[in-house]
Amino acid sequence: MHSIILAAGKGTRMVPLSHYIPKLLIPVRGKPVLAYILESMKSLPIKTHYIVASNHLSTIEKYIQKVDGHDNVKVIQALGWETGGDLAIAMEEIGVDDDVLILNGDTITDFPLADLYKFHKEKGAEVTIAVFSLSDEKQLKAMGVVEVDKEGKVTNFVEKPSEVKKIPSLASVGIYIFDKKFMERRREYLTPRKIKLEMSLFPKLVAEGKLYAYVGTPKYRWDIGTLESYLHAETFMRDLEGVIQK
Repeated sequence: MHSIILAAGKGTRMVPLSHYIPKLLIPVRGKPVLAYILESMKSLPIKTHYIVASNHLSTIEKYIQKVDGHDNVKVIQALGWETGGDLAIAMEEIGVDDDVLILNGDTITDFPLADLYKFHKEKGAEVTIAVFSLSDEKQLKAMGVVEVDKEGKVTNFVEKPSEVKKIPSLASVGIYIFDKKFMERRREYLTPRKIKLEMSLFPKLVAEGKLYAYVGTPKYRWDIGTLESYLHAETFMRDLEGVIQK
């Protein structure tokens, strides 16, 4: 399996911290966001090769070179073409048709990735997204809100809805598995251009009946997108619980 960490955002809402360090390397309780993400993937049942798509190649490469155990991490140049465009660039770089795990580079969570992968394989899904139940309406309006049937197939996906139909609702964590079946014909859906997965690809897959969702119960899910959310994450880390949304 390959894992792609999308980290090409400029971090404008994390100024002044992002003036000096890429958002992926900003420390939360003394540990970079990237370290949390890599640790979370150790639970996967198969060997994983990691790709970091970023516009801060040299800085992240220097960090990886200095940390033991990160010899299977490769950094590639992304262009800031939103989640879909940068993902397409990373997929072309991989050049293989394996299963791919995609993670947003500004999200820290203990979501059960092994269970997500097991569910994905059991369903024979082409694409599976990780979701969790959330009751905060304000946060839901800033996230991707998902509806699923009893089999786990997604029947509706709305990014940043203006209105939330019910509380609680299922929200996207920012973690996805693209099966090798999808990867073999990925160019039908994704090419290197500015495109958002959440606004373009996922609704299309819903219409085609090819998108599944695994409902997990993480203890925490932090989106390190603003100084406010970053400070909340610092505080919540002491208790290892909380959902922080940019």
